[in-house]
Amino acid sequence: MSGGREVYRDQEVVRRMTRLVAEGATMLADTCPIDGLPLFKLKNGDIICPVHGKVWIVSSEAEAEEVEIDFIIRKVELHAAKRVYQSLNSDDASELIPWLNVIETVERIRSIREARSRDAVERQLEKTKREEGEK
Repeated sequence: MSGGREVYRDQEVVRRMTRLVAEGATMLADTCPIDGLPLFKLKNGDIICPVHGKVWIVSSEAEAEEVEIDFIIRKVELHAAKRVYQSLNSDDASELIPWLNVIETVERIRSIREARSRDAVERQLEKTKREEGEK
């Protein structure tokens, strides 16, 4: 892991950081775990490192696992989409259906995870309301 001070010497990184601030990003006190540079929060809420791009700040092992699962799901979907594209551009489209099935499965997994997440938020809201009512 290189220190952030070393990376600051790269003028391109300094330019990126300056551009982020000029575009309305907020420099955070948190730093990139890879290079030690400050992280920036964009207007849309994404947190990015000026060198590595989007990063996720997690506060628990469970959150880290959720981020890792989401990352894997996106990688599977990207790989399947590339294979679909290759199948469409070749004379042999025999692999098309299996890769379309992979994409459909990814969508089902996402739907299930989103529903589970919504349910968890609703349960937390109900719990908070009950606790406030007890006070």
